[in-house]
Amino acid sequence: MIDWGIKIAALDVPNEIYNRSKHLTGPDFCKDVLDKLEITRKVRNAEILKEFKDRPFITVSNHPYGHIDGIAAIETVGSRVPNYKMMVNIILGLIDTMAENFITVNPMKYGDKNSITFAGIKESIAHVKNGHPLGFFAAGAVSNLIFKKGKIVIEDREWQPSVTKIIQKVKVPVIPMHISGNSSLLFYMSRIFGYQVRTLRLCHELYNKKGKEMVLTFGNPIMPDKIKSFKDDITDLAQYLKEETYALGYK
Repeated sequence: MIDWGIKIAALDVPNEIYNRSKHLTGPDFCKDVLDKLEITRKVRNAEILKEFKDRPFITVSNHPYGHIDGIAAIETVGSRVPNYKMMVNIILGLIDTMAENFITVNPMKYGDKNSITFAGIKESIAHVKNGHPLGFFAAGAVSNLIFKKGKIVIEDREWQPSVTKIIQKVKVPVIPMHISGNSSLLFYMSRIFGYQVRTLRLCHELYNKKGKEMVLTFGNPIMPDKIKSFKDDITDLAQYLKEETYALGYK
């Protein structure tokens, strides 16, 4: 019965994928995972990263798929610039072969939501202040079906103020990174059964991307002076960064 439940939830899928590539770490692990899933990556405007090979910057991205987004982002950016890290949740953070590229938010470690946020912010700021690049899925959750301007679209929820606060604090260029695609209809429908069921469904989403194409598009850097012009309005800054990122998907 337990084995049957694991199969239904697809909890065996991440282990299977991990075991095939666990002899590698970091961007090399990510590349091997994506290659073995036969996922084609098309990267547009990646030459922007050459300007920042030895300089700190932040990437902000939409989050259409789930686990695959982080794997693709780390392969794409981490293979081009050293010491790139992303803030991720505890589930993705369990992948030890990618630990060198993670700042993991772990609710169980601190027991207090405010402490977790502070710990993640503190580590993120220190990483950038030490001259290294950092990445965020600024919504802090996978994209969903939403009703917008009279139609149903797949889009991130509002981007989180904790991310924009870090961006304002560190005063480095921000590079928008748009990731194409969407999850399955079953994933979006699983929302009605609660967060836990939806999280389990991400395991299915990891494997059903086999053979598909992902397009990652980098936008022009948003410089600190532009970010400073928003002053203390973190809501407007978050919306601006989100719009700049999604605009890349329509070009």
